[in-house]
Order: sequence, then C-alpha cells, then structure tokens
Amino acid sequence: MKNTISIAILIALSSLAFGEHNVLTRAEKKEGWKLLFDGKSTSGWHSWKTKKPLEAGAWGVEDGSLTLMKKGAGDIYTSEAYENYELSLEWKTKGNSGILIRVNPEAGGPIYKVAPEMQIERSKGKKSTDAGGLYALYPIAVDGEKKIQPQGWNTVRIRMVDGKGTHWFNGQKVAEYQIGSEDWNKKVAASKFATWKGFAETKKGHVGLQDHGAQVSFRNVKIKEVK
Repeated sequence: MKNTISIAILIALSSLAFGEHNVLTRAEKKEGWKLLFDGKSTSGWHSWKTKKPLEAGAWGVEDGSLTLMKKGAGDIYTSEAYENYELSLEWKTKGNSGILIRVNPEAGGPIYKVAPEMQIERSKGKKSTDAGGLYALYPIAVDGEKKIQPQGWNTVRIRMVDGKGTHWFNGQKVAEYQIGSEDWNKKVAASKFATWKGFAETKKGHVGLQDHGAQVSFRNVKIKEVK
C-alpha cells in the first residue's frame, strides 16, 4: 500500500513539474477560455479541401499535438467562426506554415485568399516573412533581439477586437494594426493583396492552420471570446 501511494505521489509531482498540455486551468475556465484542440482527436477542425469535419490521416495527433503528417494534406480551419477574441497556441515546425485569421470558407480559392496570416518559420529575422510577422504586411516590431526557438516550441497570442489586431510571439509584442485604417490600406495597396477582393474583410471568421509542405505541430490551442 505504501509503495502504491508513493508511486501515485511521484506521478502527481512529475505531472506538476513538466506541466500538462491541452488542458485548461481553473482560472482559464473562469475567464472563458476554451480548447480548440483536445490533444486526442481532430474534433473541432474542418478540411479546407472538403469543407467537412477533419478526419485523422495526413493531419493527425502525435504526442499530444495536432500535426501535419504528410505533404498535400491541405489547410484546416476551426469548425466555429469568431469575431472578437484572444487566441493562444504553441507551434513547432520543420519549415514554413502559418496561422490565418478571418478565414471565410465561402470565399473560394485558397484559404489565404481573404485571410491575413501570421508567419510560421524557424527564421530569427524581423521581416514580415519571418516567424511572428504578419505575412507581407507587418514586420516584427520589437526592440532588441526577437525570442525564438527554431527547433522547439514557440508561443503565439493573437488578440483581434473590432478589427484591431495585436500579436505576441514568445511573450514579446511583435505587431499591432487596425484593419481598414489608413496605414493598413496603404500597406495592402502596396502588397500582392491589392487586387484580392474581400481580403481581411470577413469580420466573423474562422482560424486557419496552413499546410505549406513542411511538418508542423500545434498544441495548447485555446481561444477566449471578447465581449
């Protein structure tokens, strides 16, 4: 009996020491956070190719992470749409990918046709195409060196309220913008998105994860709607 109790205590302490993933704390639940990935299944996600619930396969669950297993899997997006929210997640990648906001499954074409993208890469730079930048629009805006784990897990937090986006990457605030503002419109007009009809205009949109050919994993994906 004593040995059994000791083992149980060791397991509990080990869990506390290393932390649990894909769970909500009591405080997070009270604040209104909810999980977008349960750590066990692809439930809550849709395939961009089929517009149907995502079936495990090319995208699957590996070591408690939502992982792109094979090339050609296609992009995926949350089953629910959100307008004002905070999104938090961790990613690890072997190459290129992205987190897309304001995804509109009815827009047609590729998932990024109307959806801005926060870049996923192992790059340490500060361009919009480096990790944490708003792809092709807003570069990293931090004083000093950008924090990144090229081979490990990186934390992202995105707040989108009334079109105002704020991004944090590994605890550093890296971007801030107002969709539809003069600055925004100027940047879009000077980018490849200038002629992309409806770009970023979907107020209540889904969150998307990109298949860009490289293996990428996500965990602790959670969202809190902002009233």
